[in-house]
Amino acid sequence: MSTLLSMEDLTGGYGEADILRSVSLHVDDREIVVIVGPNGAGKSTAMKAVFGLLKVRGGRTVFDGDDITGWSPNKIVQRGICYVPQVDNIFREMSIQENLEMGAFLKKGDLSAAYDRVYELFPDLKERRRTLAGSLSGGQRQMVAMGRALMLDPKLLLLDEPTAGLSPRYMEQIFQISRDVRDTGVAILLVEQHAKQALAFADRGYVLAAGQNRHEGTGADLLANREIAEMFLGG
Repeated sequence: MSTLLSMEDLTGGYGEADILRSVSLHVDDREIVVIVGPNGAGKSTAMKAVFGLLKVRGGRTVFDGDDITGWSPNKIVQRGICYVPQVDNIFREMSIQENLEMGAFLKKGDLSAAYDRVYELFPDLKERRRTLAGSLSGGQRQMVAMGRALMLDPKLLLLDEPTAGLSPRYMEQIFQISRDVRDTGVAILLVEQHAKQALAFADRGYVLAAGQNRHEGTGADLLANREIAEMFLGG
């Protein structure tokens, strides 16, 4: 399995404050990798650093053979990475179908194949494609956000807290859809507050604390680590 994304000793943050301190991680092809850790650990900051949303003062990010450190988000999208933020990730006054169309802003011509691919992953959305996105439940809105990102057929999908505020049923559904997305050939890097559940479904995971790497390993190995359980997973 080849490495798709590699973050190497990345240091950076907002303004003059460094939130990340020499953080390293990698994502292989067709792999789901989760970042967990306590509040303020730098989890979402690491995600934003990959997507070019904050200033990096050290280290580099390599994607599919290209050094993308310092690239703009627009250029990173064109290269094959799509990002789903935790909040404000849909257009509420547009229909589901219109949201998906907005996601395909870089595509030209017929979008039928892209729609078909997304609706196959999210059949509930196809049935309600004319419905305003703002009228949907939280779980359904998250599906719209993920579907919109997938319209560009990315190689890597970044998900920031995709199950935040969702019921257990929708949380499990989002995790299962993420597996289905992975099985189509799209790698996934996600940040999750539901650490136990995320590590149980992910291929590998990283534990961050105070902006630094603390642990890494398979999801199963991290769940079985007593120190991690006591410090980060509630025992």
